[in-house]
Amino acid sequence: MTTNDDDTSGKKPAPPRYDHILTPAFAAAPDEALQLELHTAPFPRSLLPRLERAWSSHPKARSRYLPTRGLRELVECVGGGVLAVGSDLEADTWLHALRPLENDLALQLALEAWITTEVAPHQSDVDWFSLVKAALPLEWTCQKLDLLGHGKATNDTARPRPHVYQLLASYLATQWIDNKWKLPGQRQGETAVLGPIGGRGQRSVYTWPPRELTDDGAYGLWTHQTTFRVVTMPHDERLLIRVTPHITRFGGTTPVYIPRRSPEKPAGATVLLYVPGGVLSGIERAQFLRAPVLVTGRANDMDWRWQPGIARIVPSLPTRHLYPAPNAVRANLRQFNGIGRDENGKNDPVALLLHTTGYTYLLDEPDVETGRKADGHPAETGLQPIDHLLLFEQMKATLPGLHLDPVEPIAKISQRRPPRLEAAAPGAVHHLELAHTAPATYEAIHLALTGLLGYTHTGKRTEAGRDIHTYRGDTEIKLSLYNPGTLVSGMPWPTESTPEERNLARRRTHDERTRALRAELPDNGQLIGSLIEIGKPVSFTAAHQDDPKPLLKKVLPTLGRHAQCLHPVTRKARPDAKKNGAKPFQGTKVRCDDVERAASAVRDILRSVGHLPQLPCPRDVKGPFELAAMHLARARGRLVPLLLRATTEGEVTAQLAPTTSHPYEPPMPLVDLPRALVAGRGRINTRDRGSLTNFLTHALALDSTADRLLVVRAQTLRNTDIWPWLQNDHIVPDELILPGIDCTAPGRTSARTPADLPGLRIARINDDSDEIPLAFGMNHLDEPETQSDDEMLPYEWGRYSGLIPWNDRTYLAVNPRSDTHQLAKSVSKYLGDDCDLIRHGANPSSLEIHVSFKQPCDSAADFAAYVNGLRRCHLHTGTPTRLPYLLHLARLMEEYID
Repeated sequence: MTTNDDDTSGKKPAPPRYDHILTPAFAAAPDEALQLELHTAPFPRSLLPRLERAWSSHPKARSRYLPTRGLRELVECVGGGVLAVGSDLEADTWLHALRPLENDLALQLALEAWITTEVAPHQSDVDWFSLVKAALPLEWTCQKLDLLGHGKATNDTARPRPHVYQLLASYLATQWIDNKWKLPGQRQGETAVLGPIGGRGQRSVYTWPPRELTDDGAYGLWTHQTTFRVVTMPHDERLLIRVTPHITRFGGTTPVYIPRRSPEKPAGATVLLYVPGGVLSGIERAQFLRAPVLVTGRANDMDWRWQPGIARIVPSLPTRHLYPAPNAVRANLRQFNGIGRDENGKNDPVALLLHTTGYTYLLDEPDVETGRKADGHPAETGLQPIDHLLLFEQMKATLPGLHLDPVEPIAKISQRRPPRLEAAAPGAVHHLELAHTAPATYEAIHLALTGLLGYTHTGKRTEAGRDIHTYRGDTEIKLSLYNPGTLVSGMPWPTESTPEERNLARRRTHDERTRALRAELPDNGQLIGSLIEIGKPVSFTAAHQDDPKPLLKKVLPTLGRHAQCLHPVTRKARPDAKKNGAKPFQGTKVRCDDVERAASAVRDILRSVGHLPQLPCPRDVKGPFELAAMHLARARGRLVPLLLRATTEGEVTAQLAPTTSHPYEPPMPLVDLPRALVAGRGRINTRDRGSLTNFLTHALALDSTADRLLVVRAQTLRNTDIWPWLQNDHIVPDELILPGIDCTAPGRTSARTPADLPGLRIARINDDSDEIPLAFGMNHLDEPETQSDDEMLPYEWGRYSGLIPWNDRTYLAVNPRSDTHQLAKSVSKYLGDDCDLIRHGANPSSLEIHVSFKQPCDSAADFAAYVNGLRRCHLHTGTPTRLPYLLHLARLMEEYID
């Protein structure tokens, strides 16, 4: 039995009610073992002391530890047959393999490339090749390992043995290929390929060959990816395995734009090389090898090069034929995708560009209607609830034979309704301005205010050459209009011959634009929300120009403005359009989706200038209450800790860490934080962990007795040298170990208890979707034998939202489905047509809320519900956010950190 999310009537149906929640995961059976005979080898002992001396003399070394990540990536790129690569070079085991490597040449080349490019580039006079060659071959040892072996931490959390994290997922992936396990709906002739070695206890298999997809002129490839991952949950002694389906996309035509992901690194991309079984020594299965490339330039000027380590290795590899010239792959992705080859080409290299969001590709033919010459990938990500559950049911028939049993469904608990929100400053006056050239852009803003946000247009006047419109609703808005001219135009790419000259030319262009902005938009002493009409990044790329948005975000806060960019409204509404978004909004000429975009921009800019909610008080807390959130951002090798606080009286403040240039950093109104961030304040050295842990301790307010809650994000703070107490196997409820203290050190200071810290509560948030099981609603059927032939699962199932108890301190929180995700839950990307791939599938990800520290009178379930409710504590969006209130605002502030 299933339920249908779609409804053709005018009234929205009531959501289904489910008695249980199904979390598609598997747990190791108690007292069972999964023995496997493997070969292990330590890092060459004679080489390690020499490397440590070389690294200690490296003038640019940022850490005393060897940069083993680069070595691991190189070995993963060329080490066919290796199951896992360790990071601790002093450990007894560095490599795991099913059998000893027959040829050490690839490993020797990887070591030499790593040493000469990362460890000792300053020692060019040393013959590292000979030193590495003399340290080989590796000393292999045969061992029997239990891949389900795990202990239990003192807080009852499973503690997998190191080799379990490294090997279990890889073993399951190889079992998939060796035993020819099938995906639901797998087509005849499709096989499986072993994915590259993955970190963090995971490994994937991919369906081969990839499938082609075309939509609206865009062309690309896609395939199914199934990922195994070892995870743990706090205070759960079970070793858990997640089996997760994904859609993987590959570029189909010549890429024209690949964005930089970090200002500290050049743009990069990943090419997956398809290696048939038997091609490389030690490989019996078809496998993908990862080959990273460095990307410079855009469009016709784009250039690809293998990353330095790979570039040094490839010419000497016995299998160099697997590595085609990077620019040859870039220029003709179709030639290298391996699809439809005849006998003459079956041995040619196969290379696939792994697509990620932001890449655009040249269209085979320009779009006749719009003139666009490039587009993104036609396939959308995300599988449907039915796909996750179909895979789960299929694996339930397989994994128990390996002593991995399905996790039992969880009984639902009663849910608390989130409190009604009110503005912290009702009736406040907010000054906004709109820089636009397209007339329809203002019309969309006007319709958003009056048609969606509940404001009334009350007047218009002209002042200093600008039209100023007044709107009244929850607040009063004074909206000033002006034509920005060239202030928001693209900045031409430098044409100088050397990187130094190009950087200098770019700085001159930025300085000129900054002076123009300061002249046109002087700081008049009041905060202004600046809505800026700006072109899309791809349009600037096509014109060989730099996108001005980053510069606007950097300069405008210094002029008393917070910026919110939106694309011009130029498309005409069509009453006969198939999609609702393209139809006219309330009989106007503006499309519905453009008005929605404008409404989102207005909400965001109002939030930025201080239109925030009154903080609700938790259940059973009387009197004043304070919420605090600690977020750790990063900027060019430095750390930027952000401490935000809100009170039930309506005050919202931010605080930065003291630095040498600003030794005193008092709390400031949140609206002042962007100006402080673009000025470079609050940045501490990455290695200055003392300043960081002191600031974290300050956030706890140890001397206070007021009722307060600190919400912390585990991913950024749980490192061993920051706050190890936040790790799964160290966090003991109501026994606080302060930041910077090693939880395992003998003789450490005793833990703080609620008796020591009255009024304090701490909630740890984990939003890493790879670590946390998804959750779906289910009802057991009383008579499963009556199931009809067209039903796909033996129970009633569907999406679920709310709070789910994993144990008495750990909860999963799932947001309702967004209104933008309208694909029916029963549409399957496993069983359906390929045309379903152009539609985005949605499964609201679980958020883990751990009530880490509470007062004796508190209910853990009530505080978890309160934290979950904070994800709806916003006036700028009606959609619940991934992170709770202040953490969400802190993360948004990262756009002001260069």
